[in-house]
Amino acid sequence: MRIRALILVALSAALLAAQAQLPDTPAGRVFARWLEVFNRGDRAALKDFLEKHHARGAARLDDEIEFREETGGFEFQKVEESAATRLTGIVKERESGRYASFTVEVEAAEPHRIAKFGLLLVPPPAGLPRPPRLSEKEALAALRAEVEKQAAAGRFAGAVLVAKRGTTLYAAAHGLADREKKLPNRLDTRFRIGSMNKMFTGVAVAQLAQAGKLSFSDPLGKHLTDCPNKDVASKVTVHHLLTHTGGAGRGRLKPAPLGPAWPRYLPRSGGRGSGRSR
Repeated sequence: MRIRALILVALSAALLAAQAQLPDTPAGRVFARWLEVFNRGDRAALKDFLEKHHARGAARLDDEIEFREETGGFEFQKVEESAATRLTGIVKERESGRYASFTVEVEAAEPHRIAKFGLLLVPPPAGLPRPPRLSEKEALAALRAEVEKQAAAGRFAGAVLVAKRGTTLYAAAHGLADREKKLPNRLDTRFRIGSMNKMFTGVAVAQLAQAGKLSFSDPLGKHLTDCPNKDVASKVTVHHLLTHTGGAGRGRLKPAPLGPAWPRYLPRSGGRGSGRSR
């Protein structure tokens, strides 16, 4: 039955792909050409396209190539809205199978230069096939295959561990921990975790609140009595810090301007603006 389900999903995807066609409009033709050269990963062809249709994109050619390597390219799924100079629809990442909505707007005059282009990760749209639910054994086999595939392609270096109720189900390490010294990653290799430590901090603070040792509404100065920014100490609460809405900036808790960079390609959400636009 499971093999049959896999075949049905593959067949449904093939039928949908065969039915989905980009419109023969200026926006449709430009997007089709971008999709073709982007998926090929041909640096020269992508540069030529961007120089003709989108100068700002051509100036960030390295980012475009990196984005191609991250996603593996996209498969067109369906059109949502279509006009002569504007097109929206759905594509799917080749590497991960994640879906994204796209918007492209072009100038009316030849050569129909791109005026707006954006991609946003979205949940699997209704009506498109979803993969069948896997058993634990099948999921672990799929994980192993994907990890080994990405490691062999040079797109993953690190350690993976899956455990259930204290029992290790899968563990593997790939790639180099130190490229200069050629030291391989191991299961006990220590990694920089960056902003992931915010999750641990949030849980620890919530546990302190649950134990009655602090309140989310407490001002920062109640617990950091030597805070150098007295305005922040009196107005910013624990809740503000946990939700990154305190406006304290970086460094020594002094106000700082927001950085110029936006997340390049993130799930659509009701919070901060997110996505990849050019």
